Amino acid sequence: MEEGRLCQWSVCRSLLAIVQWWGFNVTVIIINKWIFQKLDFKFPLSVSCVHFITSSFGAYMVIKVLKLKPLIVVDPEDRWKRIFPMSFVFCVNIVLGNVSLRYIPVSFMQTIESFTPATTVILQWLVWRKYFNLRIWASLIPIVGGILLTSITELSFNMFGFCAALFGCLATSTKTILAESLLHGYKFDSINTVYYMAPLQP
Repeated sequence: MEEGRLCQWSVCRSLLAIVQWWGFNVTVIIINKWIFQKLDFKFPLSVSCVHFITSSFGAYMVIKVLKLKPLIVVDPEDRWKRIFPMSFVFCVNIVLGNVSLRYIPVSFMQTIESFTPATTVILQWLVWRKYFNLRIWASLIPIVGGILLTSITELSFNMFGFCAALFGCLATSTKTILAESLLHGYKFDSINTVYYMAPLQP
């Protein structure tokens, strides 16, 4: 009975975390689009800078001031060899996302972002020489086909915004792959990840 309740609670927590992530993700994207479109703000790099400062400050408050999460200590050498490459790619990802929002609709950007699983598989195959079975390659066909079809029929298509979103997908995939290899041995939670990944960390 106890094991059943623990399992149910674990499932509920996972679902709640997914819903929260989805909600915050969509909210941030819509707010950024509102800033670029309604306020006619033409500086996506400035929005990205504010994003990093806010993330860094929030992580610092949770770990150092409120002490809600213990700080995971990272060797100084690992900060440059293992954390910095991921931080740089993470920064590129956020910047490209904000740049693309300035030129293309939110719906189109989200459609392009669904290309991320395909770019992850392709990068692992090309760069890291990781091989996948035929079923995985076959599952990518409808994803790639759907994005191509959407791009062709998109009324608000903008090549610069499309390329920025597409390279943002590549940056996301690269960050995911780097996380597997570079963070081996460190059990980062989400707060510590932001603390070390935000370029303006204290």
